[in-house]
Amino acid sequence: MSLSAVALALSLAAGEPEVLVVPPEGAGTPVELAWVGETISDLLPRALAQAGLPAITREDRLRVQQLLEIPPVPLTRASAIRVAEAAGAGRVITGTYTHDARGLTLSLRLLDVERASLSAPFVVVAPLSSLSDLVHTAAWDIALSSAPAPALAREAFFARRLTVPPEALEAYGHGLVSRERGVPQKSLERALALAPGFHEARLALGRLQIEARDFGAAVDTLNGVPEDAAFYRSARFLLGVALLEVGRYREAAGVYAALVQSQPSSAALNNHALALLRGGGREVRASQVLRKAAEADPESPEVAFNLGWALLVEGDAAGAEAALHAVLQREPLDGHARVLRSWALRQAGREAEAQQEWKGVLALAPTYEKLATADYARRFERIIPAERTLPGARQGRTAAEVLAGIIGRAERLSADGDSAGALRELNRAAYLDPYSPRIHVLLARAHRTRGERDKALNELQMAVWSQDDPDVRAEMAELLKEMGRVSEARAEAEKVLKADPRHEAARRLLEGLGRP
Repeated sequence: MSLSAVALALSLAAGEPEVLVVPPEGAGTPVELAWVGETISDLLPRALAQAGLPAITREDRLRVQQLLEIPPVPLTRASAIRVAEAAGAGRVITGTYTHDARGLTLSLRLLDVERASLSAPFVVVAPLSSLSDLVHTAAWDIALSSAPAPALAREAFFARRLTVPPEALEAYGHGLVSRERGVPQKSLERALALAPGFHEARLALGRLQIEARDFGAAVDTLNGVPEDAAFYRSARFLLGVALLEVGRYREAAGVYAALVQSQPSSAALNNHALALLRGGGREVRASQVLRKAAEADPESPEVAFNLGWALLVEGDAAGAEAALHAVLQREPLDGHARVLRSWALRQAGREAEAQQEWKGVLALAPTYEKLATADYARRFERIIPAERTLPGARQGRTAAEVLAGIIGRAERLSADGDSAGALRELNRAAYLDPYSPRIHVLLARAHRTRGERDKALNELQMAVWSQDDPDVRAEMAELLKEMGRVSEARAEAEKVLKADPRHEAARRLLEGLGRP
């Protein structure tokens, strides 16, 4: 097994105390050296993995931050711990770097997340031009202090260090850290021009091209990563993503088949299945591969969705419906899953249920109206863009949290005077929880604001039917009065006072109506 495969196996091993590397802060360093910290956070995890200490890559750290909605800015200690927990890391490496006449001084400390204890600092000093040597030295010192001992002898470990011109490494660093339009790609291309064997830059450039949806260029770039590169597997996984996107399904299937044979991760199995599904592979059904992916990662929403879609395309309507129903139990706002479930129900001959599900589609995602007719040529499949799963960062919200979020948005829209937007959100909420009195009351108020009194009355009646509340009934009596339905308004107010003789709003309303 290659070193990259060993590193992956370690990183995926259950209970393994992985390390998260936070970019060290440049204490008092000039702005032109801002690239140094981010570059260290990129190189150090690879060096630690080579020493046998599993570490989370910079890209996976950034994925976690994105999922947690933490921007790519210097992390506080609290944020670093939050990212570590979401990524499944047991330890965090933090620190600082300074630059003066002696060169670059890197000071790192190891934080044990569970014990909240900090190690003594690991301090390394080297010229800025020897940044890769400095990182490798720090990795060796950290690995020596950890258990088990480094996987390689010191000489063999240092023989694997990155050896590129300082100018190429600086260009690479600027490519990682710059936010200016076009600068990252130009910087990475410059790094490769200065050092054609700088395959870390090639991987970063390929990833950047995929993010920019320049998939053809990404295929060419990633094909240039050699098999002996420590991160060869990561490059091949990304290559498969680019091949899927440009429609080269047979090639993608070959890439992922090789990855699965080496290490059958859920993400590799998922993408292999998509290549088979799109490319018309007949040797094995895509759904069979996706079931293996689901066994490897039962919580993956992408795999669960893809399984339902694959079963539908393969003609197993009942299986597809069951799989998609399970998706909607966990992700009730997944519009595409609702569309596909309505197709599956119709294909299975369950027309009434299909129509009911389609009502849900229109309530939750009105823009999907054109998807009423099944079209299996559509590309609903969900490609997984990175191999590592991040279960701690992708924890789904409960149904109650989803509803609370929708209702909160509706109330904010209503407060801002956007009654149409509020209605749209509340209709989604009502579909998810049709018996919630609060939702019906809010719907009534939104309709009333728009002058739609009949609709408002219907919602208030639904609210009272769900739960008889004197305040809601009094509100309904007031609306009936506005509509000129005086006898009904009086009857409702009297019901309120019978249940609560001290109800002031109902008493005032009756007094205003006068005697019958």
